[in-house]
Formats: sequence, structure tokens, C-alpha cells
Amino acid sequence: MKWKVLGSAMGLMAAGAAAHAQSSVTLYGVIDDGVTFVSNQGGHQAYRMDDSISQGNRFGFRGAEDLGDGLKAIFNLEGGFNPNTGASRQGGLLFGRQAYVGLQSERFGTLSLGRTYDQMTTTLIRYHSGYWSGIYAFDVGDHDRISGNWLNNVVTYVSPTIRGLHFSAQYAFNSLSAPANNYGTAYSLSAAYERGPFSIGAATTSIHAYTVSPGSSLGVSSFLGTDVAFSSKALVVDRYRTAGIGASYDFGVVGISGLYTNTRYETGPNASTTQSFNATVHGTLRPDVLLAGGYVYSKMSPYQWNEFNAVLDYLLSKRTDVYLSANYSKANGGARAVLVTLPISGNDRQLAVRVGIRHKF
Repeated sequence: MKWKVLGSAMGLMAAGAAAHAQSSVTLYGVIDDGVTFVSNQGGHQAYRMDDSISQGNRFGFRGAEDLGDGLKAIFNLEGGFNPNTGASRQGGLLFGRQAYVGLQSERFGTLSLGRTYDQMTTTLIRYHSGYWSGIYAFDVGDHDRISGNWLNNVVTYVSPTIRGLHFSAQYAFNSLSAPANNYGTAYSLSAAYERGPFSIGAATTSIHAYTVSPGSSLGVSSFLGTDVAFSSKALVVDRYRTAGIGASYDFGVVGISGLYTNTRYETGPNASTTQSFNATVHGTLRPDVLLAGGYVYSKMSPYQWNEFNAVLDYLLSKRTDVYLSANYSKANGGARAVLVTLPISGNDRQLAVRVGIRHKF
């Protein structure tokens, strides 16, 4: 009887606490896998079991606690994985995609602390053809970080949306243990406006002591006065800065978008700038069939790249789809072609044709 009374009292206390501060935790994720034909990687054709192409594979926990007066405590823990091997992505980090905690106010905005994407991704990815066609479609070497890159030890503020306008600001303390993200300090800023079918956004990110592998990611033989010989040799540049502006308009059945980015690398007296221009058209052939295509032109003297991409997506349900995609890159100026995440081509051309399946939960 004693334990029954105690149990009842504890149950009432828990119910009272739940009524005062309601909480929710959501488990979610994406699994993407498929087979890709590559016309040339290292001088040879290849068939690859490739994952995380239409979207990065992930599982995560997202939660919120209502603190009253329009204020919530929030958190997000998200990890990436390879379904073909079971290995963790993002260098083996348990929650390498996102890991942050913060406060969210309807009136004052959101403040969070942890690891998350910078504003080049958060604000501008919606204007890029890679948003529809997958990782292969992003600009050469993903030089502008649009596909999804992270900052460690970052403080992020996101304003509330006022008449369609909002802005974001991030500051990252140095991250000496993870040089691939931001070895030195970094900041990222953005602003976006949306009204009906029209949207426009701009963002910039600056990182000190930034690691880049231009030989394998850009397909170039020299970079900032250093011979990289098309290899995976890593260089740490003194300062990396990228900025972009994009816009879109949705006509209903068809939507269009455009994006311009400018990326600058600086080391001592040497500097190099890469510019990219992206155009995208996407449409709904019928409720369960989507089609999208895009073109990207990039240049970094003396090199240039032309990239074309297209995807046909068939929705089996709201959570599961199958797709066929094609991506083609043509390099000029002595560069070798290389689509994002793929091994470098043995010449100036590379084609990737893929059949894949994606499931969201």
C-alpha cells in the first residue's frame, strides 16, 4: 500500500510537470542508396554503389520544451551514416551533421550553441540545382560550401520573420581538433526575403586557416603558386571567404531559380577567386513525377568548368521515391573534370548516370 501511494504521488507530480512544460522529441532520418555509372574516374569507367547522393543519409533527434510566454528550449542531434557499410559519415563523428542546443522565442528569434551548417547552405541551397539533382550537381569542388558544410563551436542567431524578411548571424570559435571544418575562427551572415512565390537570399562565410584539397576537388595542377599535381594534397589557406546571392520564382507547375557565388582563397601574397553561375528549372509533370535540370558555369583563372545536370523523380509515396539522374562536367584551361564527391577524371570530361532510391522517416 505504501508503494502504491508513493507511486501515485509521483505520477501526479509527473503529470503536473508535463502540463506546465510540454515537451516533444522527434526521431527522423533519410536513407538514400543506388548505383552510379561513372564514365571516367582515374582514367577508367566505373560502377559504384554510392549513397547520400540525392540527400545525405542521416538519423536524428529533434526536441523542444515549452517554457511558457512563447519561449522554448530546443535541441538537435543528427548523425550521418553509410548504409552499405554501417560506418559513420563526417569523419566518424556520432552526431557529425548537427549537434546543438538553444532557446527559441516567437518574439526575439532563436539562439543556439554547438555544431551546425553555415549560412551558405542554410540560406542559399534552395536556389541551386543540386537541391533537386543531388550532390554531383553542386559547383566544382563545392568551393562555395552550398552542398552542406559545418562550423564547430558556433553561436547562431536567427531573427524572427517580419513581413517576409529575416536574417542570421554566426560566430565560430577556433576548432583545432577538426581542421576540415574551421581550424581558425569563422563567421557567417545571411538575409532572406520571401513574398508569395518569390524568394531572394544572400549569404557570406569567412574562415581563417581553412583546409582545401584543390588537386582532387577542383581537378587542377597548381593552386596559389603550389604544385598540387591533381592529387589529394591538403593545403591550409590563411583566409577563405565566400559569398552568394540567389533568387527563385514558383509559377506553380514550373519553378525557376538562379544563384551567383564568389569564393576567394588567400595565402600570404597569393590569392585566387572562383566564381559560379547557376540556373535551374524544375517542374511537376504530374503529382507523382518531378523533373529538374540545371546548368553551372564556374571559372578560376586559367580554368573553367561547364556542368549540366538533370533528374527524373518518381514518388512511390510521400516518404519513398526512386529517381534517375545524369550529371556531366567539362573542364577547360588544363583542368580535369571532377563531380563533387567522385574521384577525379583522367581527362577533361566526366559523366555520372545514377539510379537510386530514397526513403524518409
